[in-house]
Amino acid sequence: MREPKIGFSKSSDAPLLSIVIVSWNTRDTLADCLTSIFQHTQMLNFEVIVVDNASADRTVEMLKSDFPQVKVITNDSNRGFGRACNQGMQASEGRLILLFNSDAFVRDDVIVGMADYMQSRSEVSMASCQLQYPDGRIQHCAYRSLSIWRSLFEDFWVYKLVPSSTRDEILLGGYWKNDREIEVDWLAGAFMMLRREVFEGTGGFSEDFFMYGEDSEWCTRIRRTGRKIFYNPLGVVYHVGSVSSDLEWTEKERLRRCHLGGLRAYAKLNGSLRGFFYHLARFAGALMRFAVYSTIAAFTTGNYYGTQRRLYAWQTAFYWQAFAPESSACFMEPVTED
Repeated sequence: MREPKIGFSKSSDAPLLSIVIVSWNTRDTLADCLTSIFQHTQMLNFEVIVVDNASADRTVEMLKSDFPQVKVITNDSNRGFGRACNQGMQASEGRLILLFNSDAFVRDDVIVGMADYMQSRSEVSMASCQLQYPDGRIQHCAYRSLSIWRSLFEDFWVYKLVPSSTRDEILLGGYWKNDREIEVDWLAGAFMMLRREVFEGTGGFSEDFFMYGEDSEWCTRIRRTGRKIFYNPLGVVYHVGSVSSDLEWTEKERLRRCHLGGLRAYAKLNGSLRGFFYHLARFAGALMRFAVYSTIAAFTTGNYYGTQRRLYAWQTAFYWQAFAPESSACFMEPVTED
């Protein structure tokens, strides 16, 4: 992991906000993203930095032609999401930094509103607003930390024994309505607004991760320094989702890497022994759900339980296979240094 930057000083005319966007072969969605930012963020002093991970779709040419005001960092290989974000944050000058996905866009001044929110709430070190798919469906972005007991609480249906309000507070994710401000443990990387000192004090994303797992790992390190992370639905950002990963991986492969990233993040934060027991808890939960859904599917004719049975059969096999030492090679892509 890169060492935290020491002694950074801003020029007197530095922007309030630096928007950092990582792109890999997303020229068209990136163009839409930038157009929406410049259209709806005019009341803010900001800069935009795009880090291009060796796109082959003429992204850089599009940026130079259509968005000359954007600072472009070009890599000669795909260095992954976290490492590219760190490059952009290192090159930024704003007191606030926004990590924004290239397949996201805005329809109003939500970025301005979030910057005002950060400036008015000194206790907030990082924040996200509400994410939605373009069709208006909620996209869950606020989560509780990865833990053994929380995995068992969810996978073994223990949460059904507690009031829904308690369940929502414990689990977040898809269990709550995303309708109020709340302190959270980690945020999905599609929209993260943070103070510069958070980046400087923690060193940014761990560069051990190519993609998936880096957001939960970094947010946990941030919180362990005593800083607070909040979700506030004061506005909406629209996020298509998985545009870059879908270019390279099937949905099953993307999910596999997502699960592997979670295992890797937990072990990196808590040590290999606790990481093993977390892995074991996830395997036990998947096996339990597979057994229950298989039993119910045998006596019903609907599609739901059969679909769930197939899902948890895949998850059970995944967690079992991930116990093999060679599976750790899938946690990150090889990165060649210049």
